[in-house]
Parts: sequence; C-alpha cells; structure tokens
Amino acid sequence: MPDKKLQCGPSPLDGMDNVVSRFGTEGTPKRIVQITKGYINRSYFVETESDDGTVRKYLLQRINTNVFGDPDLLMANYRLTTEHLYGKLRLPGTRGTGAVQTLVPTENGDPFLRAAGGCWRMFSFFDHVYSLDIPDSPDTFYNAGRTFGLFLREMSDVDPGDVGVVIPNFHNTFSRYLDLESAVSADPAGRVAGVCDEIAFYRRRRACFGVISSAIDEGVIPLRVCHNDCNLNNVLFDEETRLPVAVIDLDTVMPSTPLYDFGDSMRIGTNTARDDEKDLSKVNFDIGLYERYARGYLEECGSMLTPDELRLLPLSSLVITSEDGIRFLADYINGDTYYSTSYPGQNLDRCRTQLTLLAAMERRLADIVGILNEIYSGLHLGVNLSADETAKLWSVSE
Repeated sequence: MPDKKLQCGPSPLDGMDNVVSRFGTEGTPKRIVQITKGYINRSYFVETESDDGTVRKYLLQRINTNVFGDPDLLMANYRLTTEHLYGKLRLPGTRGTGAVQTLVPTENGDPFLRAAGGCWRMFSFFDHVYSLDIPDSPDTFYNAGRTFGLFLREMSDVDPGDVGVVIPNFHNTFSRYLDLESAVSADPAGRVAGVCDEIAFYRRRRACFGVISSAIDEGVIPLRVCHNDCNLNNVLFDEETRLPVAVIDLDTVMPSTPLYDFGDSMRIGTNTARDDEKDLSKVNFDIGLYERYARGYLEECGSMLTPDELRLLPLSSLVITSEDGIRFLADYINGDTYYSTSYPGQNLDRCRTQLTLLAAMERRLADIVGILNEIYSGLHLGVNLSADETAKLWSVSE
C-alpha cells in the first residue's frame, strides 16, 4: 500500500534501525512505522535513503512464534514459494515485477533473523496498490477469483511433499467441531448456558463437517499446494488500473485442497454484512458475487481439478463457513483466548454472523449447483452436478 493508506502507529525508529541494519537493505533507515492493520505478525513499513538520494521501501515483520512455532519450517516454505512464483506468476495488474513479495535476506544470507526481540523477516514492498476487506464491485471479486486460481495453477508443479505443514489441521472442519465439543464439556468461562441454541445448530450439522476432510483422508481427492488463507485482503490491486498486482500473506501455504481456498473466499466475499454484525437481518449470501468469483477462479484452474473435486466444490463454502463459526463459538466459550476482541461478546457476534450466513447458503444450495453447472459446461469440464445428490451430502438432522 502507498504511505497514505497505511494504517500506522507511532514511529519506533529508535532501536529498530538496529534490526533493519542486520538485513541486506540499501541505504540508511530514515523512517520506520508500525502498520496497525493485521492480526498475527507485527509489521513495520521501512523507508531508507542512499547517499545519492535514492529512497527505497521495505516491509519488516516480527514473526508470531506463538502461532508459527517452527520459524525455520515457515521460512523454508516462504522461500520455496516466493522463489518458485517470482518469475512465473503473472497477474493482470503486474508491471514488470513479480506477483509475490521477495525476501530480503539477512547480512548472512539467511531468510530471517533471530534476535533478542524475536524472529524477524524483511520483504520487498509493493507501492501504489491497495487492498480491500470486502468486494467493492463484482469485477473486483471476479479478478480475485482469477488471482487465486492462477496461484493454484502456478504452484501445481511443486510436490506437496516438499512443503512443510506449519499448522496441523489448519482446515479440518470436523476436527474443529471436536474442539468445540471439548470446550462445551469444559465450559472454562461458564458461558455454555447462554449459547445452547448455537451449539445445537452445529450439532445438527455434525455429519456434514467431514465431507471434505474424509475425501482427503480416503484419497478421493488429492493434496495440492494451496494458499490456505484466501481472504480478499490478501490480493493487492493497482491504484490506477484496479487490477490485481500481487498475492501476499504466504505463511499458510501448505499441502491442502483448493476446496478450502475456494470456500474461504466465498465465506468472506459473499457476506453482505460485517463479520461481527449484531443486526443479523443484514447478513445474507450474495449469490451474484458467488458467480463472479467462481467464474474467475475456474477459468484459471478448473481444467486441473478432478471430477471429484468439482463435485464437492458446491459444498466448500458451507464447510468453511461452518468452520469459522465453530471456531468463534469455541473461542467465546473458552473465554476469548485466541481471537482478539474489541468488546465483550464479539466472538459470539462473529459466530452468529457465520451461522446466519451458513443458513442462507443452505437455502441457496440448489442455485449454487446451477451456477457451477453453467460454468462447468461453458468451460467443458465434463462434470454435471446433481442438486439432489449434493443436498444429500449436506443433510441437516432435526
């Protein structure tokens, strides 16, 4: 993002320049400010100036080792991914540069720095770009679909066995449901009595949550190298052309399934309200945006997906929307120990938003099948979905 769009805190230049100097940057640090947007790693915008007046910009991050307990594995994945994609991934808004950030090595050539203040890494900085939390137009969401479809396609020649698992069971909805049941049994914050309806909602769908993870475990669908965090705000758009420039936040690149990536994008991008909206009448599923993203995504990578992956694709958004609601509810029951909150009950509001969105998706499941059939036919993917068979896979008990 350009400076004027950075959400920054006060300048911590004093002392931080010693960290910056340990990397292979050019010039002397003149400006270091913390970027307040972001939930996991602590990020800083760094500006240096050389003797000839040349100004360069970088992104410095302190890795959250509570989330990423093995920084060596994390950064080995990051280096593999960025080096593989830098000269290969090309997005519509890219202007002669790579479509991923490049790592700036330390003075010793290492991908990250271990110092007294923690583990640090440095990246190249994309200028004259912006990001969005929700789509500002159908074309934006279409281009986001193309972007993540291209990412999957260009990573398809990397052996999943060469990429480490940095967070086990990161997307495993049934495992997340079992975590919820454990939280309900323990009730550490004494909150279970107030969320009986929400718990019952997810229990009625228990049989649905393993539909994707079981297909992976049984070898029905393959493991692929996936992004695993396909939020819209992980795509950078060019300020002038409004076209996608880069894919960022590659910490969760791991062996997984594109069904989770696709479903996560839909969970975020098709919601008509904020993720902590208290007025649930504002929460709905925008099926028009679903169509735009699905078309862009499948235009780029649909031909590489197997028939079984394509048959499960209409359920992917339901699975991931369930997963996030389950995680918010479990965290609320546990006393808000994982997700940061800005007011009491925010995790419960987040859960209820996801719950309401899921119910809306369920009501439109036949329409989702119809949209995907139209796209599959137009792209000659050789699969014709059955609305009845798809509905049987998502059977809600009374």
